[in-house]
Order: sequence, then structure tokens, then C-alpha cells
Amino acid sequence: MFKNSKNFMLALLTMAVLVVLAACGNDEPSSKGKSSDKNVVNIGVTYPASNINPLQPSGLVSTYVSNLLFLPLVDLDSKLNYQPMLADSITTQDNQTFTINLNKEAKWTDGTDITTDDVIYTLQLMANPVVASNYAYMFAIVEGLDDSGYLPQGSSSISGVIKVDGDTIQIKTKKPTTLSIFQDTVGRYLLTLPKAQLEKIAVEELNASDFMQNPTVTSGPFIISKMDRSHYVEMVPNKNYFKGASSLDQLNFKVLQGNQIAAQLKSGEIDMNIPSAGVIPVSDYANVQGLNTLTTAYGEPLATQYMYINENVVADAKQRQAISYAMNRQLIIDNLLKGAGEVTDGFFPSNSPYLNEEVKPVEYDLEKAKQLLAESGWDSSKKLKLAVLSGDATLEQAANIIVENLREAGITAEIQMMDFGTIIDEIVSQKYDLAILTVSITPINPLPDISYFLGEGNPNAYHNARVNEILAALATEVDEVKIKALYGELQEITKQEVPMPSIYATTALGAVNKRVKGATPSDFGMFINVHEWTVK
Repeated sequence: MFKNSKNFMLALLTMAVLVVLAACGNDEPSSKGKSSDKNVVNIGVTYPASNINPLQPSGLVSTYVSNLLFLPLVDLDSKLNYQPMLADSITTQDNQTFTINLNKEAKWTDGTDITTDDVIYTLQLMANPVVASNYAYMFAIVEGLDDSGYLPQGSSSISGVIKVDGDTIQIKTKKPTTLSIFQDTVGRYLLTLPKAQLEKIAVEELNASDFMQNPTVTSGPFIISKMDRSHYVEMVPNKNYFKGASSLDQLNFKVLQGNQIAAQLKSGEIDMNIPSAGVIPVSDYANVQGLNTLTTAYGEPLATQYMYINENVVADAKQRQAISYAMNRQLIIDNLLKGAGEVTDGFFPSNSPYLNEEVKPVEYDLEKAKQLLAESGWDSSKKLKLAVLSGDATLEQAANIIVENLREAGITAEIQMMDFGTIIDEIVSQKYDLAILTVSITPINPLPDISYFLGEGNPNAYHNARVNEILAALATEVDEVKIKALYGELQEITKQEVPMPSIYATTALGAVNKRVKGATPSDFGMFINVHEWTVK
């Protein structure tokens, strides 16, 4: 199963790791477009749009740019509700056949209509193993695709995809699923491409083609006018955008080091950031919040730090409970994050619709940790290795606090700093004792991620028959009340068995210059209404 593979873990962790490493900086940016006296909006980001190919965008900024060029069918707004983009609607009568109605006004920038032929063509590209899309697994729910989201060898079409007419397509899933899950996978991750422009390019040459490096026919509100991948992306309005053309002259992404974001927000060289893609260092929060030219708000708790516990090494649930009680999470939030985060203790952050509010995070209790260790017969001479991702100073400091917490409880742990590739290999192959790594779990459809961490073949060597039953039931349940109840039970079990406690979730700061109207920095839905932004 793909969900139990190293590739899935890499896909799951990439966005979170980019967020926490973003403040480490990039090359000095180009001095493009000071916007203080122009009809231009500059957005500060802390890593580049390295690959804008909509079949396999690399990193958050690449994804944002790709979505401005090629619309998803639907997208999440800042309140985690789905809004129509290329599709007017997605509906279902039986939770297995989903009808997608495209916007009848939707056109490519060359003036031709966007049709279901384009949608089907793009679906087939996503499902083609030669293309090797890093989002293919999102389409594994579709009938006719394997568990990795690819077409089986010898198949040339997807059996679950049916063209009704030029504006309507039906997609059948392997098993019943909710409308929310369908929208959160196929709806959000299918960025429709122009068939007429690409069908003459050999599939094996598509990813490296000129079109994928600099698309010439697009559908979104902006088009690229100039790009230096390491430093900036300049975009101008699509004057024929079917939802209405922007009145801006330019929308630009400027790549900055984290410590440059606050200075350029103050100077007016940038107008805003994206909370988790233009990461402001915590040390600059007070300065940014004190500027009367800006409106600020905290983003969603997306990036969460988790403690992986190898149950081949720490088999007793009481010992894992002790580790959780010993961690002073609130101290980390207060001293390291200066309040820019929240204490967590599971797979469901505060913005999750499935959070069981009756299951509270474990509070720091050193005496309780000592008691549990004594009851479990813990060998105090045993030494554990704690693998920690290098490159994030805050995470390293948090790990040092945790090691001291564990020492006080009676557990000896030694930190080993590792690069991204090494720590992934250690975790996937279960060669570690303990590990701390950042993960982002989608709040709308957490099942694929949670199945990876708790189901068969998980990297913690965790096994619970009832948990497996719950995961299997969630895979086919379509009643949201029952889904929430199942997730609630799951949280009760994991609080007792502590297979993988979370430590804290960071909440990044977003800021926007008051001269820009209609824009709100957000990790979700920030660009849904970008064509309506204006400059005062």
C-alpha cells in the first residue's frame, strides 16, 4: 500500500518541513517592484517557487503559484468551507458517484472553452506512472486506479471517469465516501491543464517541457510575466479571467530570508506575507504587530511537532504515558514560541472539525511520569537516542527541553541531529528509539495521514485491533455524525496508549498593509478572491 511507503511519508512531511526551515533563509532577493506608490501588490515568501508544474508542484509557494495559473475544481476558504473555482458545483446522490459541473463561462487564456475533455485528460496524466505526480495518491479513491492513485499496467483509461457532456463529468469512487473527502482530494488537487496544448508532447517529456516551466495557456486570475525561480515571480492579470479581471497592475512573490520579512513589511517593499509560506521569525512578531500600517492575525496551527516512539524499544504503554507526562509543552510554547502556538497531544489540532474536546492534552506532571515508570519496571540504566531534524533552531531547543524533562523523570535520552533524508530513513526503517519531526495533517480529511501513523505497517510499530477496525470503518462511512464519533473514540484510545504524542503546533503570523483592500493573509483560501483585491 502506498500509504505505508516512504514516498507517502515524504509527501506528508514536505510542506511541514518547508515551513519550519523557511526562516533559515535563501539568497538575497532581487529588488523587484517597490509597491508603496504603485498599483502593485508584493507578497513576501521565504522559499522559492522551485517547480510550478501543476502535476507535481514542489513546496507551498510553487503550489500557490500553480493554483493562480490553473484553477482547482474547488478550494477551501479561510473558514475551511469549499468554494467553487473551475467547477460550479460537485454533488452526489449516493456518496459514490460524484457529478462535477464546470463553470460554463470558464475559458483558457487563448479564448477557447475549458471542457470536460481537459479535465479527463488531466486526470489521466495524474494517474500515469510515467508522470509520477506527487499528488497521485490523492486520487486513489477513484475506481479504476490502484492504491497509489495510478492506472494499472495495461490500462489506458480510468473506468470510474465518465464524460456526460462538455461541461459535466461523473467520477465514481471505489467505495462510498463523503462529499467533503471527494472535494478535499479530487476537488482540490486536480489542476486542469489544456489538452490541446499538451497532447502532442510525449508523456515522458511532459514534466521537462517548456510549457511546464513557463505555461503559455492558463485558466487562473494571473499569468506569469517574469520569473527568477530563486528570487521572484512577477504576475499580471489575466484580462479574460472568467470570474472578472483584476484591477492590479502586478501581483509579485518576493523570496526573502525570514529575518527580512519584518523589515520589508515596515518599509513597504512588500505588502503582506503568507503565514506558513512567508514565515516571520517569532523574534520579529512584536515588531510586526506594533506597526500601525499593518493588520496582523495568526494563521492556522498547521505544522505540528510529533514524538515518534518506536514500540520495539518502548513497548509498555505506561512508559509512553510517562514520556508524554514528562514533556513540559507549555514551557516550550511560552519560552520558545512566545505564545505563537498551541499545546497539542494527538492528531487533531484545534481547527479540526473532528476534535474530541473531552480528550484534553496531557498536562506536565513530573511525579506522575515517575510513578508510571516505576509501575512499568523501567530500567533507568537504559539509554534512548532521540533523532531530531537539523536546521530548525526552535525545534532543537525544544528537543533539549524535552531531554531535560525526561532526565528529571528518570529516562536518559541523547539527541542525534539528522538531515531530512537520514531521519526519514531512520523512522521508516524503524531504526530509531525516539524521534521528533514536524508533520502537517489535513484538518478536513485526516484519514490517510492517521492511517499511515496508526494502521498496519506504521513507523511506530504500533498495533491495536480496535484502532484498525475504526480506520476500516472510517474508510467507508459517509455519515458525518458517525465519522466524528469514530474519530472521538480513536482519540480516547490514543490518549491511553500514546503511540505518537504531539508536542506543540505552531501558529504563524500573517500581516497585510492596510493599503491593500480585500486581502487577508491565510494558509487556506487566501487567493480565492485575489481578482477582487485593490490598492488604496
